[in-house]
Amino acid sequence: MAALKLFSEQGYAKTSIRAIAAEAQVNVASVSYYFGDKAALYAALFSAPFGSLQSLVPDFMRPGLSLRAALHCFYQGALGPLHDGEMARQVVRLHIREMLEPTAQWQIELEKDVRAPNEAMAALLCRHLGLPQADDDLHRLTLTVTGLAFQLWSHQEVVCAMQPQLLASPAAVDQWAERLADYAMAMVATERRRRTRAQPVRPSTPASPSPSTSSTPRRRTARRSTAP
Repeated sequence: MAALKLFSEQGYAKTSIRAIAAEAQVNVASVSYYFGDKAALYAALFSAPFGSLQSLVPDFMRPGLSLRAALHCFYQGALGPLHDGEMARQVVRLHIREMLEPTAQWQIELEKDVRAPNEAMAALLCRHLGLPQADDDLHRLTLTVTGLAFQLWSHQEVVCAMQPQLLASPAAVDQWAERLADYAMAMVATERRRRTRAQPVRPSTPASPSPSTSSTPRRRTARRSTAP
């Protein structure tokens, strides 16, 4: 789709309806007729099923999943668009560009594809770490865990230039999901150990003295001296 290609490569501000029409080899009136103005066309691209993290929440939050299974489910879904060729990659680039160069669409995306999945992941990690609620360290862990997928998205071109085999096939993408789940589990284990070490050591309670070792002093019987 011409609009997707131009918006993902150039951004919203630098892309005009005229340029989209030229890329699609149609007249400007046709674009305006079907999509309205540029803002409406841009918003329509975000309704595509590719690249939506919010849709992953019910899957990785399913009751009964182990932590690793839940993390693998998240990464498999988050990296899923990389299976679907250049169009899906452009959708992912579009979402990333919206984060880096926010428009009026940003607040919608923040709530849907950033805040909601992040809060769900924080709740998942709290549950498995036995925490009543998230604190700053838990939020750091959450952002790092979810950021592993974002890092691969944003480094696609770098990966393809340096080690193309790592994204060359659906199986290669699936391997990323497996490894990222392993890396995330290692980070969770490190955080668990850190919290365990940080817990204050409770002083031991002294044992009560037994009756046989009572500290009550014994009375001494005075000896009578015998007169000679």
